[in-house]
Amino acid sequence: MESGIARAVASSKAPHSRVTLADETSIEEKRRKIESGDAQAVSSAAVAPRSRVPLGDDACPLDGVTRAKLIRHLRHGDGSIYRSNGYYAKVYRLHDTNKPCLEPMMMTEPSTSCMLDDRMVCQSHEFQTMMQIFYLRLANTCSHVGSPVELYGYVAVRDLLNHPMRNYIFNHPRDDPFVVGHDGFIQMNNGPKRGIRMEAHVLIEFDMKIKKGGEVEDDLQLIDCVASFSHRTSRHTTAKRSIDGDCGAVDITYTLLDSAAEATVQVGISELASQDNGLRLKAAAFYTSQLSGQFDLFDGMVAAEASELSRIVVAVAKGGHLLVPLILSETGGSDRRIVQNSCTFPVQKHGNSVSVLKLGLVTIEVKVTWSTLDLPQSLLGPNCFKWEFMAAEGIEYDGD
Repeated sequence: MESGIARAVASSKAPHSRVTLADETSIEEKRRKIESGDAQAVSSAAVAPRSRVPLGDDACPLDGVTRAKLIRHLRHGDGSIYRSNGYYAKVYRLHDTNKPCLEPMMMTEPSTSCMLDDRMVCQSHEFQTMMQIFYLRLANTCSHVGSPVELYGYVAVRDLLNHPMRNYIFNHPRDDPFVVGHDGFIQMNNGPKRGIRMEAHVLIEFDMKIKKGGEVEDDLQLIDCVASFSHRTSRHTTAKRSIDGDCGAVDITYTLLDSAAEATVQVGISELASQDNGLRLKAAAFYTSQLSGQFDLFDGMVAAEASELSRIVVAVAKGGHLLVPLILSETGGSDRRIVQNSCTFPVQKHGNSVSVLKLGLVTIEVKVTWSTLDLPQSLLGPNCFKWEFMAAEGIEYDGD
């Protein structure tokens, strides 16, 4: 478990199990076809130019993972993403490289216009359709890529809520690359910065490189593309898409929540008694609804000076809850003690909830701050839209 990684799981009772997204028997049959040479390998318009996706007799990828839809062949390396006059390049302003100007928790405080019912629930602001990205995973690399794999570059989300600007979920400079572990999971930098609204298509930019040596010229381009994710898809189910690049592929696992609120989850230490042995804390957050998902908040040693250990932004569906379990263990002593506790937070449109948990020598504070993404125009400013047709006014669709 690493701070900031979000992983989807099949059951909240088995947090380390994986999500099954396709028929396992069917996938194994397809893999045998690859090995026996019976599979048909064809070029795909939905992958990077040098990639080839093996397809079976049913024209589906042999690895069982659906490919993400790419916006033609827009790339950062050749500058085409910035020069394009295509529909999505204009509507989503792909030439604009600024970070999002909107912050999380913008609607935490109820406004004077909020109409509260008998349960003190706001009737003025609505839950919004939101995208929740569980995790990124390095699916494979070319045979000449050694180990360990050091990744740098960025992955950024663009929705119509924020101008739209880049909302980073992965962002590492070359001098501070992310080292991919054996499980392939890619740490998401505690991203996104704010919730992702999905009342229209969401675009995700990928510009990821593999660091090979001392010079930039020696590095390899892993993925360079723009992927489109439709809001007209199944809701409240986990989906996985693969993005094929020049030197490998990255899988993205996500869900579309029909009515959801933004939750900013913070974990911090409010009190730590002096002790001889080291203390290790594991903290995670789970959905308690039918859609099971795990968000790893923190896994590491704790110290008195580390008041805030973790902060992530996630989407929680209407009627759902976040369960936050904490596990504290001593290290270095002959008598290794483990203390556990948990707290639950029901989804809200506004406000915040705080739970203070005593775990032996440590007092942990868990705070969840709620906000709807039903923002008034006064907070959005120009070039922020709810629907795609509003952003596309005067722009001709060219099949981009």
